[in-house]
Amino acid sequence: MTLSAFRRADGRVGIRNYLAVIAATDAANPVARRIAAAVPGAVAITPLYGRGQLGADLALSVNTMIGLGTNPNVYGALVVSLEAVAGRRIMEGIGAMTTRCAAMGIQEEGGTPRLFEKAVALLREWKREADALARSPIELRELVVGLECGGSDTTSGLVANPAIGLFTDRVIDEGGTAIFSEPVECLGGESALTARTPDAAVQERIRATVRKYEEIALRAGVDLNKTNPAPDNIRGGLTTIEEKSLGSICKAGTRNITGVLDYGERPASHGLYLMDAPAPATENMTALGAGGAHLILFGTGVGNSIGCPVSPTIKICGNPLTCRSFAPHIDVDLSNVIGEGLALSAAGDAVTQAASAVVNGAITRCEALGETEIAISRIGESV
Repeated sequence: MTLSAFRRADGRVGIRNYLAVIAATDAANPVARRIAAAVPGAVAITPLYGRGQLGADLALSVNTMIGLGTNPNVYGALVVSLEAVAGRRIMEGIGAMTTRCAAMGIQEEGGTPRLFEKAVALLREWKREADALARSPIELRELVVGLECGGSDTTSGLVANPAIGLFTDRVIDEGGTAIFSEPVECLGGESALTARTPDAAVQERIRATVRKYEEIALRAGVDLNKTNPAPDNIRGGLTTIEEKSLGSICKAGTRNITGVLDYGERPASHGLYLMDAPAPATENMTALGAGGAHLILFGTGVGNSIGCPVSPTIKICGNPLTCRSFAPHIDVDLSNVIGEGLALSAAGDAVTQAASAVVNGAITRCEALGETEIAISRIGESV
């Protein structure tokens, strides 16, 4: 693979030069979206809430926005809030990194029209700086790859996820980093994961992380063994949670698991990690983006259109029907595995080629269509 990216001052690399417009509070979401729409290369980070949160819930929200703003693909981050205090705490966290950063308050600027004008002028100046940067060669080991699947069916576990897993193995073999998540979709497959680490503490953390989501559901009166697979999974031919889980795990390849990460936590070293984050795609990819994923490989069976705003998301599918009917959203069509007997190794090569192209600047379907969104997990109530 021949790869190139933008070298940051602190040694990290970015495969994009996004300008992130982060709404620190939900009241700033509309103006944040308008600002991002006015400047090419800008992306809007618009979470719900941001005010009235307390304790661990507030910390998770703030830390996730800081993580998104300091993703290596972000050249500069503008934090917008109703009042300056809410934005300042996020800006300070982002400013601790080398990313360009500023904060503006709607109240302090005298309303959104004035803030919009000032913000667009600032982002245009940042864009001029970013456009002057040149790519330079990088190695695969410098990348953090996020792994995701959604809209799963029988072809997910037979084609898309195993093909992604072949690329995951290559990333790990070359000293890179990969993060898979969705612990609830490992339910029934825990032993397949614990067998991939000799560390007893990591084994117990894996079991505890998967068990956590089963217990959350049980407290709400839901038995995941009887309700998962979801209706679209069932229509796609999946019959049991174990079948779904073993197919999902395939995207993590076959190499040893280094450790377990908290929601949005960045890996401290290279290797393969499980991240503790809920399975819904937008919520999960938000955690992967905050954790520093340069790109996300997303296997789908019956189709899923959403991507992460700071981590280019590559949609990979092996279902011939979906590849035809959902074509505007599919980056890597692997339907030839089932339709024409293409070898799985060749499918893995196709994933590698697509990932290489995106790292080098090729635009994903999610980026082209603007199909990106974030959703930060809530763990508490507002006051």
